[in-house]
Amino acid sequence: MKNILVAFILFFSCSLMAQTPTSITSILPEQHMADSLFSLGQWEQALPYYKKLMKQIPRSSLEWNRMGYCFHNLGYYAEAINCYQQSIANNPSAVLKPIVQSRVARIYALQKKYTKAAEWLDSAITSGYLNLNELESNPDFASLRSEPVYKKFHDTLYFRVYPCMADTNSRKFDFWVGEWDVYPNGANAIVGHSKIDIACGGCMILENWTSLTNAYNGKSFNFYSPETGKWEQYWIGSEGNPQRPNHFINGEYRDSAMRFVFSGKDQKGDFIGQFIFYNLGPGKVRQFNEQSYDNGKSWTTNYDLIYVRKK
Repeated sequence: MKNILVAFILFFSCSLMAQTPTSITSILPEQHMADSLFSLGQWEQALPYYKKLMKQIPRSSLEWNRMGYCFHNLGYYAEAINCYQQSIANNPSAVLKPIVQSRVARIYALQKKYTKAAEWLDSAITSGYLNLNELESNPDFASLRSEPVYKKFHDTLYFRVYPCMADTNSRKFDFWVGEWDVYPNGANAIVGHSKIDIACGGCMILENWTSLTNAYNGKSFNFYSPETGKWEQYWIGSEGNPQRPNHFINGEYRDSAMRFVFSGKDQKGDFIGQFIFYNLGPGKVRQFNEQSYDNGKSWTTNYDLIYVRKK
């Protein structure tokens, strides 16, 4: 029995060795050196190794791209474009392809060949290029940014990266965005400040509330749900009152107001409520909250506030 067990262990061990990934055992010396120097940004030192390497693995899209990027950073643009084209010809991955195409566009932008830059940038975006930060800030694209064609590509990429910014439903609460002094309706004494921001790439309206009458503060997270076709608000305040309604649902913008409803239960019993933000123009918003314990026959106002935009 012991001999059988030993034989099994040896067989299992040999099997594991046989299954060692080829990517680990087959890395070429030139590949190791080239990629190590590449990762350190030592473009000139990496190039001789890439030149040798591409004679051994001429169908590697990744290595053609990396050799091209070495030429690119050294200012040898014709050589870089040739390497990038070789990378594309060798069927790069879906992740790599738009990167390579955008790098060709960068070179043509550097050379002020804007028609060619636009062609390659269009191809990159079609392939899934999403590097908005690179388009906005990379020095290679600097001169392209002053060209009329840039806005088209920037807007296309911007709204692809931030789809909520292009969604009209997600923009219906933007009238509340800004910095505000807050007063009780009909009074002149400021009771708080509120800073409302567009957050999460336009997919959320973030409220930052600070009370001036006590140490109270809080935030609300407001968003449009494509699943329900309605707006929702979650409120989190420093008072930590679990009985205070903090989830407002079925938000709709109609008749110049964002209208939420809510429900809950407290020591008085079950209640329903309305939470309404009236758009009173570019400099004023009314926030009104009321609830009913008799299913809407009578209502009690919780608060009625006027937001006046800071100048």
